[in-house]
Amino acid sequence: MRWNKTLAVGAALVLSTACGGVDEQEAAESLPDFAGTSLEINTAALAQDGAALVAQDLMQVEASLDGQGAAMLEGARLEVKALNDALRQALVPLADLAKQSGNAQDGDVLVYGPVDRANATFKLVIREGAGQRYQWKLEARPLNSTDDVAYKLIAAGALKRDGEAHRGRGTLVLSLDNLKAVAPSFAGQGRLMMSFAHFGQASKSLAYRLADFTPNPAVHEAVTGAFVGHKLQATGATRVRVLGPYNLPSTATSAKEKVLSSVRHIPGTGGRVDVRAWGGDIAANTFYVGSACWDAQEKEVFRVLLRCSDAGRPASCTEVDGSRVGTFQACPAVELRGDVAPPEGTGDDATPEPGNPGAPDDVPSDVTAGF
Repeated sequence: MRWNKTLAVGAALVLSTACGGVDEQEAAESLPDFAGTSLEINTAALAQDGAALVAQDLMQVEASLDGQGAAMLEGARLEVKALNDALRQALVPLADLAKQSGNAQDGDVLVYGPVDRANATFKLVIREGAGQRYQWKLEARPLNSTDDVAYKLIAAGALKRDGEAHRGRGTLVLSLDNLKAVAPSFAGQGRLMMSFAHFGQASKSLAYRLADFTPNPAVHEAVTGAFVGHKLQATGATRVRVLGPYNLPSTATSAKEKVLSSVRHIPGTGGRVDVRAWGGDIAANTFYVGSACWDAQEKEVFRVLLRCSDAGRPASCTEVDGSRVGTFQACPAVELRGDVAPPEGTGDDATPEPGNPGAPDDVPSDVTAGF
C-alpha cells in the first residue's frame, strides 16, 4: 500500500450520500493528500530525499540521509524531510478516518470517528461551505478519555476543488503542540501553517509558515520561518526555498549557522543550490553565500563559498580558501550555471520561487478551524 493509494482516500472507497445532502465521496475527495501538500526536491533519490514519502510504502521506515550528496543540498533536505514527516502526522489519521462512513449532523456536516490510534483518539469533521469549498478539522483527545471537552484541534484546512480529487486551492494548518498535549509521548512541537494551489494533476505551488517547529527537538532544531516550493508537471522540475540551522562547510567550527537555501532540480539532469548563511560562528556584520551543483546521480560537480562583510555598502565578498570544487561550467545545464545567486532576506518571506506555475493564496496566520 503506497502513499498515493493510501492518501487518495476517495479513489478506492464505496461512499454513500449522507442524510442531509452532503456527498461523502465529494467530501473525501476535497481533503488534502500528501502528494499535493508535501515539498519535493528529487523524488528519484528515494533513499535520501524527504519527499520520497510520496512514493514509499506507508509502513516502510524512512531511510536516513547518508551525507553522501552535495553538502549544501543535504542541509536543505533535512528541513524538507522534517516538514514532510510532520505532514504525515496529520494526513495518516485523516485518511484512515475518511475510510469510514460519516455521520451527518446539521445537514452540511459529516463527523467521522472517534477512532483510537496508537497515541490518541481522533475525530474528523468535514463541512460543505459556500461554492463547494469544503472545510475540515481533525481533533484528538487522550486515549481512554470519554470527555468531548478534552478534544484539541490537531489540524484543519479547506479546499475548493478544481476538477481532480484532492486538487485545487486550499489551506492546511497543524499544531504539534496540541498533539503533544493529548499524547505526551509524541516528540514534536510547534505549529505549521500552509497554503497550496494545484494546476492540473501534478503541478503545484506551496507556501508554509513554521513557528518553533520540529517533529523531534532531540534530533532537529526548531525552526521559525517561511518555506516555499513548487513542482512542474510537464518536466517534473522542482524548486524549494527553506530555512534551517546546520553547519555550513568551510566555516571555522561545527557551530550551526542559520542557512537560507534555494534549491532547484531537473529530473535526469541535475540540480543547483544557492545559500545565504549567518549566525553560528559567523561574526557580526558578516555573512556567507555559496552555490553548488550536481549531476543526475547527485554527484557534486561544482561548489564555492564566499565570506561577505556588510559593514560597508555595497557588501564585499572574498572566496573562502579551500571551498571551491570544480567550475560552474561543469554544471549539467545552462540554467544551472552562473554566478552565486543567494536567496534574499532572513527566511520569513513566503513569496514563490521563480518559475512557479502560480502563487497560492495567503498562508493562514495561526492554527484555527474555519468552523
